[in-house]
Amino acid sequence: MRKVFMAIVVMGIIGMSSNLNAAEKKGGIGPACVACCIGPRVGLQMNDGKPVESAEWLRLVWIGAIINDVQAYQKNGCVGCLLENFLGPRVGRQYNKYNVRTMEWLSLIISPIPQAIAALDAYNGKTWSQIVQQEHLQK
Repeated sequence: MRKVFMAIVVMGIIGMSSNLNAAEKKGGIGPACVACCIGPRVGLQMNDGKPVESAEWLRLVWIGAIINDVQAYQKNGCVGCLLENFLGPRVGRQYNKYNVRTMEWLSLIISPIPQAIAALDAYNGKTWSQIVQQEHLQK
């Protein structure tokens, strides 16, 4: 339990420090860590200036997964809940706006590789809005 608590504290510090500098500089270790530990869209949307939600931080301690699943179910029904549960936070809640990326589908088959690529994109400063335009994800 102590390790989980320390992981949450470290991720919170990294997330807050990267949110403070989001207007000045995109990318870096904060969005990359968040993309690895919480979800790939979260790290990429941090580069757009959208902060990490508290329910997503709670996902690190399992109870947040239930909260996120309920929110996705309320927005997009069973499909949203399944996407949220298997592909990560914000996928199920944003399903009414954006399609699922190929990288997100690949994470079901070869789990660490697509997540590492998304973390590298977040580290290099790539934003979610750029990916939406490149991959035509807008519904």
